[in-house]
Amino acid sequence: MKTKTKKIWTYKDFLEGKLKEWEEIVNGKRIKKMPAYRRHGKLCANLVFNFSSIRDKFEILTNEVALKIDEYNIRAADIVLIEKGRYKDDFEAIKEPPDLIIEIEDSKKSIRYIKRKISDYLKFGIKRQIWIFLDKEEIWDIDNLGNKKVLSFNDEIDIFGVGLKLRDLV
Repeated sequence: MKTKTKKIWTYKDFLEGKLKEWEEIVNGKRIKKMPAYRRHGKLCANLVFNFSSIRDKFEILTNEVALKIDEYNIRAADIVLIEKGRYKDDFEAIKEPPDLIIEIEDSKKSIRYIKRKISDYLKFGIKRQIWIFLDKEEIWDIDNLGNKKVLSFNDEIDIFGVGLKLRDLV
């Protein structure tokens, strides 16, 4: 009698293109990500447009940027900012902590999923996380120690000297 073993997915599988589009690896398992909708896409584009004044200091990456947390955890971020001197242009996942990631979410993701992803980002050493919840019009600004400041879309948020009010961008 054969025993069926579950496949453990790794960073090597990611590099070899074995994952499907819109997947992350979490604890060696493939996790499906939902495609973005219009409001998400509009906010992402407007944020990147507003970062034009800091493009000389940071590489600004979008569209589910792969981050290698460890061999069994590959996460995808909506927007990543990483200092130009630390950025390496290749066909792999980012292997060192960016200066900032921005995640744009809605009520489709469970709070358990979001907390796990925040924890993975903290473990990876990301200096700052900004989580934008479109349905609640709430922003979580999380530092590298996990301290969270909760803001609304009416509050101004400073991103490396760029002051933004999300109310004006959605």
